Amino acid sequence: MGLKKLIFFLLQWISINTEYDTSKFDFPVNVLKPSELQEIVCGGKCPVLGFFSNEYGILLVEMDFNDICNQSILLHEMIHSLQNDSVEIAFKEKEAYYFQNKFLEELSLKNDMIEILNVKKCRSYQRRD
Repeated sequence: MGLKKLIFFLLQWISINTEYDTSKFDFPVNVLKPSELQEIVCGGKCPVLGFFSNEYGILLVEMDFNDICNQSILLHEMIHSLQNDSVEIAFKEKEAYYFQNKFLEELSLKNDMIEILNVKKCRSYQRRD
């Protein structure tokens, strides 16, 4: 699935499954080499796959967007882009992971997958790559 089409799909999913106003999503989504993203986010090597900031928009490492686990990373960052700036970071992360897991479970069931995916399982698959 192309990135533009995926963003449209994820905005629809967010609109149906959250209270967020997806019409306010107006951030760029940039795909970078892992080393480039790591330098921006961590100042060096770290296990980051995606990041959101008002300054940069959404930053992702190069990945296969046909993979549901990778789609969920973009969803997670899109949730961050819609969250209120006054909410504490810990609550923002908890909510973004909640919706990421909900998305993974829903798509696992929809696609009749043998096992239901969640963030923890996706991370274990991504570490093997």
